[in-house]
Amino acid sequence: MNNNTLMPATRALHFGAHAVSKNRLYFSSLGMDLCDENGFPRPEFFTVYESLMDGGCGFGFLGNASVDAGARYNSRGLRLTSAAHAQALQPLFEAARKRGFPLGVQLQHYGPQALPSEQGIILSPSAIASSTILNAFPLARAVEMSNEQILRCIDQFTDAACHAQQAGASLIQIQASNGYLVSSFLSPKTNLREDQWGGSPLKRARLLLSIVESIRKATGDNVAITVRLGMDDGLGEEGQHAALLGEVMVALEAGGVSAITCSVGISETFRFFFKNKEKALAMSREGCRYLKSFVRIPVGFTGSVEDVAQANEIIGCGDADFVGFGRAMLADNHFIAKELAGRKDLVMRCKGDAFCFRDKKEPMAERVYCCVNPDYRRPEKLQLYYEENLK
Repeated sequence: MNNNTLMPATRALHFGAHAVSKNRLYFSSLGMDLCDENGFPRPEFFTVYESLMDGGCGFGFLGNASVDAGARYNSRGLRLTSAAHAQALQPLFEAARKRGFPLGVQLQHYGPQALPSEQGIILSPSAIASSTILNAFPLARAVEMSNEQILRCIDQFTDAACHAQQAGASLIQIQASNGYLVSSFLSPKTNLREDQWGGSPLKRARLLLSIVESIRKATGDNVAITVRLGMDDGLGEEGQHAALLGEVMVALEAGGVSAITCSVGISETFRFFFKNKEKALAMSREGCRYLKSFVRIPVGFTGSVEDVAQANEIIGCGDADFVGFGRAMLADNHFIAKELAGRKDLVMRCKGDAFCFRDKKEPMAERVYCCVNPDYRRPEKLQLYYEENLK
């Protein structure tokens, strides 16, 4: 494994003319929930991400930076809604620059999966809220977004991108997966509109394409724009699947996107994918390879890959141009460096129980924890509660 010159995963990856990664392995945009109630990072935020940048990946993303101060997943998430937020993040992007590490930020609008507003409202393309949100807030009311609200959303993503550029981000990632707002516009299950924002795959992608266009203009086309694209929500033929996205891939490349990351699952189907890891990986590989055939820009995926050897095989056979790791990096920030050095025996392995996702909604949790990482191991009382109640 330590003969890296023979490994496809250790080749450089170019994001157009904007950034170059030393390898094709990256840490994906997991929200660590290490911010205060106003979305400003706490000291632990910087500690974790600096550790991740030193962990062997070629590039990575800060997770879930909300573009709308009124759309929250919980009270601890990152925001990028002001120049002050950008200024707070500048030291981290400066640390990335000194390392020669392309560090990006994922721009997020939670949409149907957001906590209800003070008026109990949830924004969505067709007045369809996530069932997980409605189970927790049965009095919440999903509303179909007006044209004015959609245009405001485009402005919010654009403003956040400008803040990211101001902070020094090398990459911008638009979150268009996992059932959040842009993803819900892309899916025929949740976008039932018959106006210019729905009715066909390309019309359902109009919001995403408009965001890309607006960001390119506002940033002077001087920052790499990437997209995290939900290619399969696990809902079968009625939902989103890769076969619907060929034209969308072509349009994204034509619109100036530098790379596309594919992912699977939404809140209603995450449990299935967690419990059927081999199925999830097969769907990711097949879908990514199919979508790669439509474009020349790099296309990869994140989720269900166990180690560097498996990622290397996936990249080597052409199923993906790059591979991302989420919970594996949470469990051991340096696991890629250890494996590339031939020290798999030193890696702290993720147990795959997905309790870290439960932390995001659990009132007893003060942040996202881990079962195995000693730097932020889950408190024993909370760990036992999960083990006894979430089997």
